Amino acid sequence: MNAFPVESAQSDTSVDSFRWKVEAEQSISYEVRMTKGVFDPSNAALLEAGATVRAERLRRFIVIDATVHEIYGDALRRYLELNGCEYHLCVLRASEEAKTMDAVFTVAKELDAFGISRRHEPIIGIGGGILLDIAGFAASMYRRSTPYVRVPTSLIGLVDAGVGIKTGVNFGSHKNRLGTYCAPTVALLDRGFLSTVDDRHISNGLAEILKIALIKDSRLFQLLEDNAELLLAERLTGRTPSGETATREVFRRAVGGMLEELEPNLWEQRLERLVDYGHSFSPTLEMRALPALLHGEAVTVDMALTTMLAEARGLVSAQDRERIIGLMRRLRLPVWHPLLEAGLLEHALRETTQHRDGRQRMPIPVGIGGACFLHDLTVTELADAAEALRRLDESAEPGGELLVTEVGVRAEAAEHRTIRRDGMSSTSEVITWSALPPGASLEEDAQAGTEKFCFVLAGHGELEVDGVAHAMHPGYLVAIRPGAAHRFANPGAEELSWLVVEVPGPSGSPAQDAAALAPGAVA
Repeated sequence: MNAFPVESAQSDTSVDSFRWKVEAEQSISYEVRMTKGVFDPSNAALLEAGATVRAERLRRFIVIDATVHEIYGDALRRYLELNGCEYHLCVLRASEEAKTMDAVFTVAKELDAFGISRRHEPIIGIGGGILLDIAGFAASMYRRSTPYVRVPTSLIGLVDAGVGIKTGVNFGSHKNRLGTYCAPTVALLDRGFLSTVDDRHISNGLAEILKIALIKDSRLFQLLEDNAELLLAERLTGRTPSGETATREVFRRAVGGMLEELEPNLWEQRLERLVDYGHSFSPTLEMRALPALLHGEAVTVDMALTTMLAEARGLVSAQDRERIIGLMRRLRLPVWHPLLEAGLLEHALRETTQHRDGRQRMPIPVGIGGACFLHDLTVTELADAAEALRRLDESAEPGGELLVTEVGVRAEAAEHRTIRRDGMSSTSEVITWSALPPGASLEEDAQAGTEKFCFVLAGHGELEVDGVAHAMHPGYLVAIRPGAAHRFANPGAEELSWLVVEVPGPSGSPAQDAAALAPGAVA
């Protein structure tokens, strides 16, 4: 810091003719670290994170999402107590509707009641992106900045909200209108939390991974394209060797790619930001649609719209557009919403332009893995792209639907899920029960005229169809088309069992059957 007097040009000698100019720089350094078993009492990472000195008494104030608390509260308390830590848990029911200053005030009041050291007792935030935004905002304002640690528990938190330095809450009808730039001391990323995240929120987080793939990493896009069903089935926890390999690489590229974009521009001095892709129209859409759309779902609709814009401008080929929209659907993400009409788009464009200091600065894909910025979009052009997207969504073949009951996936009551059947026939001939002991495998010959539906009852394993591996877990349904060679394997420690429903394939000769349907389709 330099503070020095500067002579004034004033001729009035009745006042002191000096002014001072202050120059200072603040360095930012924080760590984003993958860890495993963050609540394992032998893992010191959580209590060591952010502690600048070793205190005589170990104390922590923890802001935790209510749902996460229901699942992990006992494990967290055991961790803290076995490590001799005095603690207070501030439990918040985090949602976009509750992401307000009232939530921040709740944290501040409980902080006052507990009392913390200003520099060596960091606040810990444990939850999804919404909870981390609230906890980070409270930490940034409490005593004008209190150190804090992020422990994201959702996929969107692990790859997006948990790794940057922005905090914030919603205000009025605006998303994140109030907020700060405040870096955590450490962000601890534990993929183990994803085992209890529901399917919809896994897809929600995959939207932010897809964003990074589309704007800067074609290899990441290919990884998602090659492993979409496997990643969804395993919830990116790496239950099988092939799943672990794919998941590790997806995380490495997604988190690394995000940080590469953020680091040179943490305070957003430059308003042309590639990571704003998918975030031009989605804030308005998400807030208007509450609570129907999750954040990543709104981002995907935004990305689908701008993909159509890019195709209209010759920046994305029809083939690449098909791949992009197709992957969104395979990741179980929406590409269209009825609110995506001219009035909303005009309002969103105006809001975005104002937010970006009077220029559109619109990130838009160039092929797959590249991007550029547009500044001249018109409302008519947006409306045309939205209409083209609506027609594309309506023209998608819905296929038949099969109602499946999940068995024993979570402790809650069984749920029903609708799964696309993509033209499969419906008359069953044979239903069999199969099982494999731990360490065993079973290879079955392809049957040209028969389709198989395999529904997993218990255990975890792997099904390889025409050389492509798919995870098997309770409640998972896989459709094996005629002519597909397949192999079951049980690398786990418990018996793997499943039901097989065999149905006749489409009419015609076996050779015609095999040619008419691509083998190895997974529902």
